[in-house]
Amino acid sequence: MSNIPNENQLGIAEQHGLVERSEPGFEEKVTGGFGRNPVKADEVMSQYDGEVEAALDRRFGDTPTTDPDPDADDEEVNRAETETIDFVFLCLGLGGGTGCGIGPHLARQIKEYTDGHAKVIAIAILPNTAGSAANDSADGGGAGRQAWNANYGIDRLEEEADGIILVDNQRISHLDSSAGQFSQYNEYVAASLHDLITGPVFSGVDASDVSGVDTPDIDVRDILTSLSFGVGSGDSQPGYAAIGRSVTMTHSLGGYLLPAIGQQDIDSAALSRLSASKQTLARADSAEVQKAISLIRAPSSYLTDGKYSVEMATVQQFLEESCSLNEVNLGIALSDRRLVSLTTLLTYRREDVTRLNEIADIAANYEAEAEQLTT
Repeated sequence: MSNIPNENQLGIAEQHGLVERSEPGFEEKVTGGFGRNPVKADEVMSQYDGEVEAALDRRFGDTPTTDPDPDADDEEVNRAETETIDFVFLCLGLGGGTGCGIGPHLARQIKEYTDGHAKVIAIAILPNTAGSAANDSADGGGAGRQAWNANYGIDRLEEEADGIILVDNQRISHLDSSAGQFSQYNEYVAASLHDLITGPVFSGVDASDVSGVDTPDIDVRDILTSLSFGVGSGDSQPGYAAIGRSVTMTHSLGGYLLPAIGQQDIDSAALSRLSASKQTLARADSAEVQKAISLIRAPSSYLTDGKYSVEMATVQQFLEESCSLNEVNLGIALSDRRLVSLTTLLTYRREDVTRLNEIADIAANYEAEAEQLTT
């Protein structure tokens, strides 16, 4: 949130609707969220859908167009302006009430505002459900309630999002003082997404630096294709993906002090395996992977046909052997650091994600126990 200007921050409150961050009393109005109750959040957000469109218009309505037609009517101009928004990344938590309840509304309103032009990629945070529903606290903050919330949110998000990237808090639940690891986990996820999404943009491959080597590029459209099933068929369905990143140094310690020496070989097979094993999803079954998209970032000397080059064919082969649909996209971007990184997005169908099935089972048990207590 510290990277988002205050004027672009909004909260939601039952009595006040959308509240701008700069508005007096903002903290008091939005504190507490919806008490881990996504149904309530969904109901409240339904009342304020129109305010979402108004907020989007305030932020993007003045987006300039290129040589607008002076004879075009206002509706045509507005449509041109909204078509400047190609992709939206929607980040939401699935354990509480606010994210699960309002996330699908935001995705739908964004699409309506852009006349269906913008594609929405959700980055959804799964709660740690390592506890049991029996141990749920009185305020509904336990594993069973969080699993129910997550299942509720996913069902609705799937109807609105074009692709879903899962970040599972259970991946760090085994660590001592796991709560203190969230900052590092956030940095890992952010670095992975940054590399995959913006790496090709800000470090595009210069053909003159890597002459004689095929240097494919990827962009957000490729990511979206990898995150979806049935693209272009009129019946597209969002896939569920996990992201992983592996990094290795190109020089020994001595080589960092004296760059002319100390270059190291890159084990491309190990780099591929590590990237896949570090997925942001607990109990991911590699045999169920359907699609994959990866980005290699490396210094130019490691992308040429030299002694220390990354074996791109090895990475490609690993990905192809991992994917049931054999649909793989591998991109390359230059790096000015003495590191080689491989960032991989592996996509599954929902029914093949063991973790989501586990959450659905915990949610069903929680609901059954809750019904027994009320009868």
